[in-house]
Order: sequence, then structure tokens, then C-alpha cells
Amino acid sequence: NVDFYSGVIYKALGIPTEMFTVLFALPRIAGWLAHWTEFIDDPDNKIVRPRQIYKGYRKRDYEAMDKRAKKVDYELDYVIESKDVRREVSLEFAKAAQK
Repeated sequence: NVDFYSGVIYKALGIPTEMFTVLFALPRIAGWLAHWTEFIDDPDNKIVRPRQIYKGYRKRDYEAMDKRAKKVDYELDYVIESKDVRREVSLEFAKAAQK
């Protein structure tokens, strides 16, 4: 996936990770607009790709967490990496400000 390598380059350039999503989307905008203009220009709309039809469950009953079957033998620990401490602190600050 090209976004992985783009991310490595962005990180090496010192670009904040919060900007990665925007930087990944910007180059795609030209393609999205080209598809849209082709769709508008084609009177029969033959260029449009077929829609995806969801074949999954229509409705599922909610099952409480304590009632669900355990599927793994271990718990996933959430460890804050040193480079993410600032983000976690700002998240805690935002949560405290909402109270």
C-alpha cells in the first residue's frame, strides 16, 4: 500500500501524524473529481461502477460484554508510547473540560 511508504516519508519530514489523513486524501481528489465529471458528462451514465450490495446480517441482537463468549486467551494491554504522551494528555484535558 503506497500510503504506508508515504507515511514513512511524511514522518521523516517531521510532518505531524494528525496531518497524514489529509495528505493521503489530497492527491486522490483529482481522481475523484475526474470520475465525477465523467459521470456528469456521460448521458447514459455507463462509466459509473456498480454499487456494492451488503449481504451481511440485517439485524443482530445486542449481547452484553459480560455475556459474550471469550475468543482469545489474553488481554490486549494499552500502552502509551512516549511519542504519543502529548496526544493522550490533550485527550484527557478535553475530556475534563467537557465535564
